[in-house]
Amino acid sequence: MKCAVKVSRDVEQFMQDAGLDEAFLFGGAVLDPLLNPDAKVNDYDLCVKSEDAFYEALRQLERKNIDVSDVMRTHNIYAVVRHPQLGQIDLSCMDPEDNGIFNVEKIYARFKRKNGVVDNEVIDKYGAVDGMRSGKIRLASTPEKEGAYNILRRFLAISGKYNLDISKGGVNQEAVGQINKAFDAGYRFIPQDKVRCLSRLVASLKRSGDRRKYVKDIAEQNILARSFPDVHKLFQNEMFQNCDKLQDCSSQKELLELMLANVDFKDRDAMIDCLMQLSRREKARQDKGVNAFIEAVFDEKTSAARLNKSILGPLFAHIAAGKNARGAK
Repeated sequence: MKCAVKVSRDVEQFMQDAGLDEAFLFGGAVLDPLLNPDAKVNDYDLCVKSEDAFYEALRQLERKNIDVSDVMRTHNIYAVVRHPQLGQIDLSCMDPEDNGIFNVEKIYARFKRKNGVVDNEVIDKYGAVDGMRSGKIRLASTPEKEGAYNILRRFLAISGKYNLDISKGGVNQEAVGQINKAFDAGYRFIPQDKVRCLSRLVASLKRSGDRRKYVKDIAEQNILARSFPDVHKLFQNEMFQNCDKLQDCSSQKELLELMLANVDFKDRDAMIDCLMQLSRREKARQDKGVNAFIEAVFDEKTSAARLNKSILGPLFAHIAAGKNARGAK
């Protein structure tokens, strides 16, 4: 099994620009055209196995004046490449076998240059194609590997993109149950995992074909109860679930504004604090509209509680610390 023709040509061009003899493609660029030949590929996720190859590829791209972001680190190292012809490419250094945790994510293609010719082979050990045709996803590795927030983030990405059934008692109930068990288990996570998960939640809500049902199903399944309790409370609100504007929002920014507009006034500060976590998202990956939303609410003071917490409390603490320091002398 091979990658789609256009995808293969694009990856070959990128390998040429980056000076790579071997690369691995994963994500929707591999899977989607196998499910639907007319599927549109918006970006590429590529990796190499060695750090030497990774950094040399970035140097080659920069020599050709191709825009490359700063190198970022989460569970691996990666950079975002803005290619003038191919669009956005996420280039990371990792073993493709380690990518993802659900069977849908485990499919990848190996691209290898031999005698000047690049060939590729699709590797689908966990039945990603068959799984997506049935609309059912399953864990393909142990939850401890990535932690609860990454499991949730990946689940939201898949369910939102492919409009999977996530209703209670539905075909993906087992996967939902495993997410909740992961949060119950208290697996360790790095703070950035939570930021990326929240960002994915907003993006998946934007991509969902039926946002009202998506919100209701997420609320009923309680998968945000421990991860983002403020958002969970909003999603449980029937007024928000049935809001006419929910389906009409055309951007992530509009969805965030709608979420904030539907929060009870007494809960507004907590929701702002929750959503402000998005300010820590890597700039190269952040939606521009989300950045505009963050800037708009950054200095908002909606209550005495926020005033005390954000301004008066730190001010008095600073004054007290100065007095204590002088007293110590």
